[in-house]
Amino acid sequence: MDINAVIASYRAKINRHLESFLANKVEEAARISPYVRDLVANAKEYTLRGGKRLRPIFFIYGYKCLSAGNEEAIIEAAISIELMQSYLLIHDDIMDEDELRRGKPTFHALYKEICEREFGHAKSDRFGENMAIITGDLLESYGEEVLASADFDAQYVRKALCKYLQVVRNVGYGQILDVLSERRGHITTDDVLRIHKLKTASYTIEGPLQIGAILGGAEEEDLDVMRDYGIPLGIAFQIQDDILGMFGDKNKIGKPVGSDIREGKKTLLILYALEHSNADERRFIQKKLGNRLTEDEMQMIRDIVIRTGSLDYSIGLVNANIEKAKRAMENSKFRTEAKEFLIKICDFIARREY
Repeated sequence: MDINAVIASYRAKINRHLESFLANKVEEAARISPYVRDLVANAKEYTLRGGKRLRPIFFIYGYKCLSAGNEEAIIEAAISIELMQSYLLIHDDIMDEDELRRGKPTFHALYKEICEREFGHAKSDRFGENMAIITGDLLESYGEEVLASADFDAQYVRKALCKYLQVVRNVGYGQILDVLSERRGHITTDDVLRIHKLKTASYTIEGPLQIGAILGGAEEEDLDVMRDYGIPLGIAFQIQDDILGMFGDKNKIGKPVGSDIREGKKTLLILYALEHSNADERRFIQKKLGNRLTEDEMQMIRDIVIRTGSLDYSIGLVNANIEKAKRAMENSKFRTEAKEFLIKICDFIARREY
């Protein structure tokens, strides 16, 4: 199995379904007002501007773990999780005050520019944030609509929708803890891993797998295996994301390198470095957390992270969680095709550069 070819093939199919669904929503919005039409068109562009589409691919393979056939219906249902993703990213960008997403302006930054161009500069920041919040809410409603309309057994759809809403709830709980962590004076590794579990693992891997599996008629023991696989793989995904956020290429990751430092986030990289650095290094990191950095200052933090062994520690955690996920899937009784894909994608996640 060529994992990159499979991902590319499904990404193209998912994008076609997203394009079609959102084009219909643009038409729907045009009947209300040209302003509403423009906003939904911008939400369409934002959702289609890039992304790996791993979440809907996990959704599809959750279904394929238990069932074959009905592929168009499961791809259509899977776009619900990508619409959820757009909703969460738009709101997350507001909270993080990020200006770039996938190499282009974040939604609130886009509407700040629109406000200044069409209505003037007064409270343009607030206008941008308000329009982005509304757009996120719309995209979430679209995601629920897609799943509620899925062409599967009604009892499975109802159960899948309940799981979908549980995922949104868990991300909300994780986001509460994440925002608080930027203000709290003391945060532990266990605190960070709890946030990763709630905020990333639940909606990146575990949740999409389980929702797709439910549409395929999954029993509780099937969902347990997916939890044992999805949580460690989701944690590995987030730790790798943090590594890329400090050491990655801005052009590949689509946002500024070092944004976690500017936002004051205490990632595992930073926590470990703080615990193993000398007094001067610790003061320097603490002073720079939550502030803008020059490239020289960012390089100094990278050097501290490497010298203290923090980078090696985080890479070790990624690898340990990848192996844990693989074992869970290898011991499962799922269909061979899906099982092979889900084992192979573990290494893709560990090696990814974007």
